[in-house]
Amino acid sequence: MSKRKWLASLGLVSLVIASVMSGCGTKKTSTPEPAPTARQILQEPVKLKFAMWEAQGDIDFWTEKVKEYKQLKPNVDVEVLKVPDNKGQYLKVNLAANDLPDVFYMKPAALQVYKQDLEPLDDLQVTKDNKFITKIDGKTLGLPLISFYEVVYYHPSIFKELGLEIPKTMPEFIALCEKIKADGKYIPLSLGMKDSWTSYPFMEFGPHVLSGDESFLTNLPNNEAPFKADSSFDKAAKFLQEISAKKLAGPDPLSISFDQQTQAFEAKKAAMTALGQWYYHGYMDKVKSEDDLGAFVMPWRSSESEPLTSMTLSDMHVGISKNSENLEEAKAFLQWIFSQPVYGAYINNSKQISTMSTVESDNSFFAKEAEKSPFELFVYNASDEMYNKVKAAAQYDPTIVAQEIFSGKSIDKIEANLNNKWKKAIESS
Repeated sequence: MSKRKWLASLGLVSLVIASVMSGCGTKKTSTPEPAPTARQILQEPVKLKFAMWEAQGDIDFWTEKVKEYKQLKPNVDVEVLKVPDNKGQYLKVNLAANDLPDVFYMKPAALQVYKQDLEPLDDLQVTKDNKFITKIDGKTLGLPLISFYEVVYYHPSIFKELGLEIPKTMPEFIALCEKIKADGKYIPLSLGMKDSWTSYPFMEFGPHVLSGDESFLTNLPNNEAPFKADSSFDKAAKFLQEISAKKLAGPDPLSISFDQQTQAFEAKKAAMTALGQWYYHGYMDKVKSEDDLGAFVMPWRSSESEPLTSMTLSDMHVGISKNSENLEEAKAFLQWIFSQPVYGAYINNSKQISTMSTVESDNSFFAKEAEKSPFELFVYNASDEMYNKVKAAAQYDPTIVAQEIFSGKSIDKIEANLNNKWKKAIESS
């Protein structure tokens, strides 16, 4: 390009620039609003609902703990909700209304119920650090907060007073209860059968442990008549029937609630009560000392030649509704729950088994008690899809069965009715 042409081009550009600058002085143009920054987006008010069932220790702990989350994220308000029951009826109502809480507790079997509405969690680091995850259709849909095993709590002072020893078999357990009853001072075994769920150590877990098969529930849909004479169900039912018939759980446990069950034990009106490790925290809240507290596993065996095992399960699976309006914040909150300082405080407060490889449990009481009577862990898995379909179709509830046993209903009739329903449920499923 010649020098003359280059100067002409430069002049044209200058003229255009001058025109634009001149126009800016005489005419106002609308400027688009700048896009909000990431920080501004994060500061938008967020509300999360965190739902759990009526475990008072958990409600108290998280109600206080979410205040720390508020300090960490001032724009986020977390509401702790109490779920009326742990069988999922409350959440089923919310599910039907497409109004699940953002983050919520579930029993293991509920993972199948809500699977279409749960956000997969496999990409989170806390999922990779959890030792007890359960996959549903290849996806992790909830992270268990705790793992625990079942025990019989007892008062060592009463055992010493009456010259009692820890029973090693089911017949020895019955004999122990009979000796306590004969003395007349204490209820042998405190049970609150007015609340049907309190029987779960007997009729939900008993048949499973007695089977010796950790896949017992998964295999049940392959058996059209699992409730029959000499089955593990039959053995557990007759064991509970003997406790009922001999009034080893007091004169009328069907009129006693769970609160009354634990109150009788805490007041030393009862020598024993059967519950999971989770009860330890509630006991300590009331009694304030473990000086007169002991624990042994229910001896689900007929002779000492058989292995001594205790039902062990992961529980309180925490999931996220995939329809949450604040999905990413719900994920962030879930990761905070399982972070080392927060989860470490929770598991040490509850005195149960940690599910996280990043956090160790402080179970000194249970470790000490296990040394007195060693046992093996027996893993419980109730998340099988076909089992839950057949169970629902058959309307099988082992805790209701326990109430029927205590009401005096014939075990033969109970079993015949269950087998009839179970067979039809298998055929329909």
